[in-house]
Amino acid sequence: MWEQHCHNHFFQVPEGFMLPKSDESPVDTSICQNAICDPDLDAQLDLLRNNLTKVGQESAALNRELQSLERQSASNDHISAFDEISLLYDQNSYHEMFQEMMKTASELRTKIGKLKTRKIEETEHNKADKIYNPHRDPSMMGIGKGFSGAKLEDLQEVLVHLKNW
Repeated sequence: MWEQHCHNHFFQVPEGFMLPKSDESPVDTSICQNAICDPDLDAQLDLLRNNLTKVGQESAALNRELQSLERQSASNDHISAFDEISLLYDQNSYHEMFQEMMKTASELRTKIGKLKTRKIEETEHNKADKIYNPHRDPSMMGIGKGFSGAKLEDLQEVLVHLKNW
C-alpha cells in the first residue's frame, strides 16, 4: 500500500512534461560527449574558476582591510573629539573659575561685613553724640540713617565687586 502511494504521488510526471516516446530516436550521445569532454574548454574553465576564486579572496581581504580602516577612522574621530573636549576643559578650567568665584564672594562678604561694622559704630557714635551734645539740632536727627555716612571709596569698591560677580 505504501509502495503504491509513493508511486502515485512522488514518482508522478508533472503536467506539461512529456517523456520521449520510444519510437523517437535518442539524441546522438557522441555529440554530447564531445562537448562535455573538450580538454581545452575544461582547462579554460578551470583557469577561470581559479581566477574567480583568487579575485574572491582578494575582494574579501580588501573588504576586511576597508572595515579595519573604517573602524580606525571612527576611533580616531572619537579620540580627536575627546582631545578637543579635554583641551577646552584645560583652557577654561571650570574648577579654577569656581574657586576664583568663591574667593571673590568671600572677599565681598568680608568687605560688606566691615562696612556694616563701621556703619554700626558710626551710628552708635552719632547716637552718643546726639544724646550727650547739649547744643543738638532736632532737624538733623534723620541724617545718620542708611549709607549716607559711608566713605565714597568703600561704596565704589563694593559696587565694583558686585559688577564683577
